[in-house]
Amino acid sequence: MEVSPFDNLPPLSKEDALSILSTPINQLYLSSDYYKAVFHLLKYPGHETEKVLLELVKSESKEHPIVIARRKAVEGLARLKCIKAIPVIAQCLKSDDPYLVENAAWAIGELGCKDRKIHYEISSLLSNPKQNRRVLVQSLLKMEAISELDRIRALLEEKSLPVGVIGASIAAISRLCGQKKLYSELESHLSIVNQNDRQCAVQDVIDAGAIELIPSVLVTPVAPFFRMRTLDSLWPVGVLRVNDLHLFKALDQIILDDPRDIKLLHSYEQTPDIKFLIDELFGTDFSRCYLSLNTLIGMNPTELWPFIWNQWERLQKDYGALYFLTILFRTISGWSDYAISEINELSLSCLDDKWPHYMKFRPSAILTLMHFNPHRFFDNIELWLDPEKTPFWACRYASLISIQPYLGDASIKDTVKFIYKSCKDPNRFVSARASNILCNIR
Repeated sequence: MEVSPFDNLPPLSKEDALSILSTPINQLYLSSDYYKAVFHLLKYPGHETEKVLLELVKSESKEHPIVIARRKAVEGLARLKCIKAIPVIAQCLKSDDPYLVENAAWAIGELGCKDRKIHYEISSLLSNPKQNRRVLVQSLLKMEAISELDRIRALLEEKSLPVGVIGASIAAISRLCGQKKLYSELESHLSIVNQNDRQCAVQDVIDAGAIELIPSVLVTPVAPFFRMRTLDSLWPVGVLRVNDLHLFKALDQIILDDPRDIKLLHSYEQTPDIKFLIDELFGTDFSRCYLSLNTLIGMNPTELWPFIWNQWERLQKDYGALYFLTILFRTISGWSDYAISEINELSLSCLDDKWPHYMKFRPSAILTLMHFNPHRFFDNIELWLDPEKTPFWACRYASLISIQPYLGDASIKDTVKFIYKSCKDPNRFVSARASNILCNIR
């Protein structure tokens, strides 16, 4: 089972995890130990792990640590692709713990259950607004539960239905019926002011298989991760053009992430002061962050730098602000030599191993370093094109598009051998771009 790149829990051996799960709850050192044990046990797939997790899922204990661990065990069995667990997990649908029911429905969907009785049981829960009906609908879609379409359609007749449930229902109906007539409503959800709803809308576009809506997703003010996932999920393998959109144009738009290409959902009545605009970069709403960034790039860098420098230490610690800052630096020109020196060091710091490999600012930091200091970039190009040492594909793709303008420069001819290697990159987008670059220089 793949380990999360953001797994920061202290390591725990399989034996230690099994020992904790066999320890009576009143003898635990910490009440959270059961959950921790389940979390780590998932790193050791196999018959013994599945057996222990199945026994935990069968537990009817009301002790809070076991309840929490049971939810995780249900999720874990799905991630381990344990098909034989479906009947046991299905029993959790009768629980009075709505979070366990949610995890169970999700897990059954992930396992691709074909049992119509279980489909019916999950769809029966749609009438209960206390349940996570979005997850229930998504589960039915994953299982291709066409028999429950009428219940899903009935949801849309309910007044004051949360937009997330509406979107999931539209996606399910569109996909299961092969219809596109409701795509326009899905598209409208991408412009909802609430960011969580926009993120859900992107997932609904994916679930609906709405390839036609990719251009709209590309300009939606959400984290680039959601736009990357849309392309990865919907773009046909081996195809370079879908309708009027070219694959590389779509990928470049996501990786470069110019705020002027984003559909802004907020506005200022008057241009705020610089301090306010910089503070906005620390926010969690990408629409507001892009609005601030779009405003800042129209300003004089000589005026901007003192305000940025005043918050330099704070900016270096916030991964959201770092992302937008790297875009700001390379989008406008006129920074002082001192500022450029600091920008170079900041870019290299963003690429340091102290950060997880999948931080969203890493590809942007590569682009920014190349913009200001190509020499330092080319010193690291072998590292940044290596899938093992640089596992985040967007970093490798960013490296390729950074190289492209310099391919006619004889001084970097040794770099071509790394591009040849990238033609066999495990990520289809990186390998396609590398092949395209080579075709243009032959």
